[in-house]
Formats: sequence, structure tokens, C-alpha cells
Amino acid sequence: MSLRITQSNSNDTSPETIRSLVNLINEVYASVEGDMWKPDNSGRTYDAEVEKFVKNGEIFIARIDDEIVGSVRIEHIDDQTLAFGMLVADPDRRSEGIGRELVATCENHARENGYTNMQLELLTPRHWENPSKEFLKEWYGRIGYIPTKSRPFEEISPHRMDEFATECDFTVWIKEL
Repeated sequence: MSLRITQSNSNDTSPETIRSLVNLINEVYASVEGDMWKPDNSGRTYDAEVEKFVKNGEIFIARIDDEIVGSVRIEHIDDQTLAFGMLVADPDRRSEGIGRELVATCENHARENGYTNMQLELLTPRHWENPSKEFLKEWYGRIGYIPTKSRPFEEISPHRMDEFATECDFTVWIKEL
């Protein structure tokens, strides 16, 4: 039983693979951000979006045997900066290092492609602490990420504000590679 992480390509666009990724992403985000969104929220992502990311090679997929156990999206920001987001690991496999290996894969990919910075954005409630988000702040700090700036979510995606149950901020974290 060994973890295998691959960059997505057109071979990963089967309906089963896309559905498995969407379900995993939405399940994880519902468990860590569920109290930040209104109950009728349809989820973090959807099939067409994930299929586009997969086709474009923007997703790293973690598998054990043939089971998808995690994923992360990468995104070009500028010539120096690659970002990762939508980082998820199967909740039944927490503490097995899947998230750590996915982040390391993103960082290695960035270095190999000439990027000097890795970036992530963390969505957090503005007026209270979400335990999962507090854990992530500590974890990202331990692996070398530094919070650089925060912006109210309503400035970034005003069209989605009616989906939130609370006011939230996006904080950009950077790591020099």
C-alpha cells in the first residue's frame, strides 16, 4: 500500500474519476467550512470545473492502489509564483501524510518549472475562529508559509456573498522556494 501522486491529464477525465474528485473535495470542504456557508450551499466545486482543471493538468491526484485519497490544484500566478489550492485528503486517512506529500509535490513542481514562490489562500471567518482553519494556519506556518495580506471575501467574489453564513477573509500565504 503506497501513495502515488500524479499530475492529471486527459486520461483522468472519466466520469468516475471526476465524480470521485468532486465528491472528495466537497466532502472535505463541507466538514471544515460547513459552518461558514449557508446550509443550502451546493458545495465547493462541481463536475465541469474539476474536469476543466484535470484536462489542463492543474490537479495532482493522490492514489493508494487505485483509490483516490487526495488531490490539490495548482495555478500559475505570475512568472515567480505558483499557487496551490483545493487541497484535500480522505478524512478516513488523516495523519497519513497525504496532504504533506501533495504540498511537497506542488513545491517540487514549482521549483522544476522555475518558480521561486509558492502561494496559497486561506479562507477564514472574520469574527470567530474555525478550529480546522486554526489548525491549517499552524500547519502552513510549520512548513514555511508566511501570511502576507488579507482581503475581505466580498472584495474578491462579491457575486458569492449570498452563499456565506458569516463574513470571511482570504489570507494569502507565501513560501520562498
